[in-house]
Amino acid sequence: MTINIEDIVEKAFEPAFSRALDQTLQSKAEVLFKRAFEDGSDLSKKLEAKIEQGFQRFVDEGIQWQ
Repeated sequence: MTINIEDIVEKAFEPAFSRALDQTLQSKAEVLFKRAFEDGSDLSKKLEAKIEQGFQRFVDEGIQWQ
């Protein structure tokens, strides 16, 4: 059986490229989301309001006091 190193290397490039691209996109998207959720931003205020609503609902409905 003949092993063609060039074919093996070429086949390795596609998944390696895909993983590197995925990691890069995730990193860049994370930076954008962090910026969008900075203190005082519209998204930050909306997120905080949803968290507070969820917390209040948990306190009112999720805790049994008796």
